[in-house]
Amino acid sequence: MELWSTIPESELITKLCVFVPIILFGLLGNGILLEVIFSNRTLRTPSHLLIANLVVTDFLTLLVCPIFFMTHDFFQNYLLGPVGCKLEGLIEGGLLVTSVLGMCVISYDRLSAVVLSSGTRLKGRGTVAAIAFCWIVGFSIAMPLSLYRHFKVRNWKDLIEMYCYEDRSILATYWEFLLVMLVWVPLGVMLVAYTLIIVKLDRYERNALRRQHPMVVRYKSRVAKTLYIVLLAFIVVRVPFTIMVFVYYNIEHIEYYQFSESFIFVWWLAKVAFIFLNAAVNPLIYGLTNKTFKKALRGSKILQCLCRLPPEEVRIVFIPQLNR
Repeated sequence: MELWSTIPESELITKLCVFVPIILFGLLGNGILLEVIFSNRTLRTPSHLLIANLVVTDFLTLLVCPIFFMTHDFFQNYLLGPVGCKLEGLIEGGLLVTSVLGMCVISYDRLSAVVLSSGTRLKGRGTVAAIAFCWIVGFSIAMPLSLYRHFKVRNWKDLIEMYCYEDRSILATYWEFLLVMLVWVPLGVMLVAYTLIIVKLDRYERNALRRQHPMVVRYKSRVAKTLYIVLLAFIVVRVPFTIMVFVYYNIEHIEYYQFSESFIFVWWLAKVAFIFLNAAVNPLIYGLTNKTFKKALRGSKILQCLCRLPPEEVRIVFIPQLNR
């Protein structure tokens, strides 16, 4: 067995070149959306607060989880100790489940706005309750990732080995349930919600075309475009990790199995995409596909600093659009 303290320098540089830009891009994107939402009173509606909840979840994922991820991946010994071993799975799993539950609530909110009656829409207290539900249920579902992870220290030859391991006899079944919650449940909810929206808009479209009114047609096109973007994002960031977990937990005698270097690197890429790329692209999906957000982005102070836009020019464009 080969002994090492850190991964080779070339591998470290390669991984950082992939990992760091995703983190920085995601923090910037989520930070801009948060700034836009909380600096504009017109965006503090139930629908936008649900998106803000998703943005907060993704921002925390990109801010906190890289500490666990890099420490766990770059060093052979587990350096975070027993507390880190327990918290790593709970925090990562909790934020991931909370995020997908937030996506489901956003899908329901859009469905209720177009298809269902006005009485089914989330309002003040309902929105707060939905957000609290996402966080409480999300971290409750992730609790086994804390309860069945253990930190061990043992002497091996002249070295002290520290590692964090999962109880595979229990978590192998749990991971199947968790992947259903993280992948297939939100995907199914979004597919049903957006399909019903498109079907409803298709009926309006027929009447609109007869009256030569293209507004509904354009709205239907935007909804379909959003659906395609959501599906593509799910396929890119979630399906590879789902396949890798299935392979990992279905290999017998895993403790004696030697994975190839290519398999290990693909596993690493799948985890980065599943945890971090997903959190980084969510601002693009739920921010830039939202017409109100796109208008409000022109008033972002962060973007003004980055793009060095003259304040007078921003006010001229931004204020009339908010007053509509």
